Amino acid sequence: MSSPNFDQYDEEVARGMARVHGEATGLPGYLDIAVTDYGPGMLVAKVPVRTELLNPFGTLHGGVLAAFVDHMLGTVCYPVMRRGQWAATAEFKINYLAPVDRGDLVATSTIISLTKRTAVVRIDITNGSRLVCAAQGTVLIVDPKPKS
Repeated sequence: MSSPNFDQYDEEVARGMARVHGEATGLPGYLDIAVTDYGPGMLVAKVPVRTELLNPFGTLHGGVLAAFVDHMLGTVCYPVMRRGQWAATAEFKINYLAPVDRGDLVATSTIISLTKRTAVVRIDITNGSRLVCAAQGTVLIVDPKPKS
């Protein structure tokens, strides 16, 4: 199996994404997602586990992991897409592997297949040295609508 081609990788876009995550609003801002590393077809980010993200049983709500996965699916694609295109999650499958109640979540997102219209992305989320979540999804790469 050959590796995806990242000839269109745009370092400026990757740097900008890493910088603006610190100023994010909406769900990425609420989760406090911070990009910690990036490169062609890969992105690493972290989320601190806070009390308000825990369920009534004292462990991280699965929806937090799902939201983190969904965010990482599209975000990893922007530096390898043409400017003006946007990424839309088509589907993903998630495996919850271990409970989390403290520390940081660290997600490593890797594009494993890339075409003109889709990307398949693998995401592993760790908490300390434990793999707590494994996911894979498909992202649609959408061209901007032509101006009328």
